[in-house]
Amino acid sequence: MISLRLNPDGLHKPIGCYSQVARRGNMVAASGMASIGLDGQVVGPNDITAQTIQTLTNLRAALAGAGATLDDVIKVNVYLSDFAHYPGMDAAYRTFFPGAPPARATLRADLVYPTLLVEMEGWAVVEDAPT
Repeated sequence: MISLRLNPDGLHKPIGCYSQVARRGNMVAASGMASIGLDGQVVGPNDITAQTIQTLTNLRAALAGAGATLDDVIKVNVYLSDFAHYPGMDAAYRTFFPGAPPARATLRADLVYPTLLVEMEGWAVVEDAPT
């Protein structure tokens, strides 16, 4: 079975040793995406709404690189630096998943940069395996 591991155009360079998205058959896994712009800088420091929007924009770009969309997402793990950010994250998240949202876990975690408030990873299933 063909495996695909890549760092798609439209995303910042990874800050460590990992691929931003991987695909094997119909399964697509996106690494933890955060509010990091193409220049490698945090977008929206101290603004959970701006960070959630950028994080999900990055997640969408990662998935697209492997042939998936947000509609294909079946599970998202959300990591918050503080649960006080939950309402703002959830409100922005709803705009990306307005219908029936995917399964989700939300956890508190220390994030790689102190100015990051949220990180998300996603799993998707696509209809057709790559040829």
